[in-house]
Amino acid sequence: MTKGGKRLDLTDDVKFVKGVGPNRVKLLNKLGIYTLKDLLTYFPREHEDRSKPKRISELLDGEIALINAICVSKMNEIRVRKGLTIYKLIVRDESGTCQITWYNQSYLKTRFKLGNSYMFYGKVSNKFGKIEMNAPVFDVERY
Repeated sequence: MTKGGKRLDLTDDVKFVKGVGPNRVKLLNKLGIYTLKDLLTYFPREHEDRSKPKRISELLDGEIALINAICVSKMNEIRVRKGLTIYKLIVRDESGTCQITWYNQSYLKTRFKLGNSYMFYGKVSNKFGKIEMNAPVFDVERY
């Protein structure tokens, strides 16, 4: 990187980074980022590890986990009251089944196909041996 023909140094202010204007400098400064070194060595407070899926039978109550599972039911739509609709889906892997639940997400009705494999990442509830995942993020498994 250069500023006016001079190479940037790690001790240079972040304001010299292309595209970083006065407002962005203020935001970066609030995060404790003042120099290029600060910017390069800044890591988010939390990190989601979505690289290692777990088996459904290994899921613990309260943990946030990734599972790779096959859709084994059609989306079940339950209208609780005006303004609240619950969508439930049953998925399975070789170790067990899991109920996936979303709230007021009507676009999901046609999103899942029986027999297709999906990755789900979210908070697990394991009550009385019934494993559930509420409002997970998901993606079609790619080979």
